[in-house]
Amino acid sequence: MLIDLDFTMESWLVIVGLVLFVLLANTVINCMIFLSLGRPLRESIFAGALLAHVGEFSFVLAAIGWQTGILADRGYQLIVSVIALSLLIAPAWASVCRRIMLGLDSPDRA
Repeated sequence: MLIDLDFTMESWLVIVGLVLFVLLANTVINCMIFLSLGRPLRESIFAGALLAHVGEFSFVLAAIGWQTGILADRGYQLIVSVIALSLLIAPAWASVCRRIMLGLDSPDRA
């Protein structure tokens, strides 16, 4: 309900780029954390992908930032759009990462 669809359509390229950046960056950061805790690489990558989305609490932080004037309207809409889309795409992202990992283990690969 917080997403301004006109803004989202107008800035779709920036939003998609930020969502992809967030998912990739969070996956890599979480993967490195799991690896440092001694988990296997495949498990670390999958766990990193599962935790790659921006959490729901970020909506609260963005709203507080907007209400206090720290964020301008455009910045607030951008943040809300990225949060919502990252939450929406997160299950598909984890599935894609899992399929890639399973494909790497395939005996058909030369």
